This record gives sequence, structure tokens and C-alpha cells, in this order.
Amino acid sequence: MYAMRACIWLGACAAFVIGAVPALAAPAGKLNIDTFVAACAGDPNVTEEPGFEAGKVTPKSYCDCVAGELGKAKLTQKDVDMLTKMHKEEISDADAEAYPTLEDLLNANEGYEDSCKKSLGLPADEGTDVEEAPTEEDTVPDDGQGDAPSGDDASPPE
Repeated sequence: MYAMRACIWLGACAAFVIGAVPALAAPAGKLNIDTFVAACAGDPNVTEEPGFEAGKVTPKSYCDCVAGELGKAKLTQKDVDMLTKMHKEEISDADAEAYPTLEDLLNANEGYEDSCKKSLGLPADEGTDVEEAPTEEDTVPDDGQGDAPSGDDASPPE
């Protein structure tokens, strides 16, 4: 009888421990970043960045760094999934509408990327967000009349 109770108790303990293993492998709140890292490391916008050609830093190690920054910033899995879509160029209009803080997330991601570039010794961006100078297409053609409307000699009214 005692041996039977011990077997039942041990069986229950074993079931509890076995059931707890998945929880130990992926604690609550831990981000699934594998898909993000793969998408990031395969993104031509990342792989064509200057600095990788020397081979000291790979796109994967850079993306691992960015993923670490995402964890430090306590982003949600939804945030990470949206950044994954960004790297895969799969963000739809519906995604953007359903995600009101998408622009904030993308701006924050630039900060994480810049932090990793700095810590890994990669060249920083040269300010690609700076407004461009107007092009010839943006200007109004000059008809030779100056600022005065046609038919107006720019003299004061009579």
C-alpha cells in the first residue's frame, strides 16, 4: 500500500515537472525573436549597409543586437511581429490602420538600430531622414513677369 502511494505521488510529481518544462523553456513575457532576426538579416536594406564587408560584423549579429534592444525596451510580441513584417516589406494598409503607433514604433526601431551600429562599430546613417532640397519639378515656372500677376505693373492702386 505504501509503495503504491509512493508510485502515485512520484507519478504526479513527474507529470508536474514534465508539464513545467515548457514553461521553463519559454518564460512568460519572453519574445519570440527568431523570425525577426531571420527577416532582419535577410533584408537588403540591412545587408547592403556599409560596414558588413569587412566581415567583423555580420548582418545576423547586427540583427541579434537589435533584437536584444527590442527586449530591453520591453516591446510586445505584436511590436516584434510588426517589425518583422517591416523587414519582409509585408506591412499592408490594413496593418498600418490597425496599428495607430506604427510610426512611433518605426522611429524607436531606428534608435535601436543606431545604438547597435554604434556599439558594433558600424558606420552611422548620414541622416537619411533630412528633407531633400526642392527639385526642378517642385518649382513653379517663371514666366518672366516677376511676382506680379499678368496684366499688373506692380504699381500702387489708383
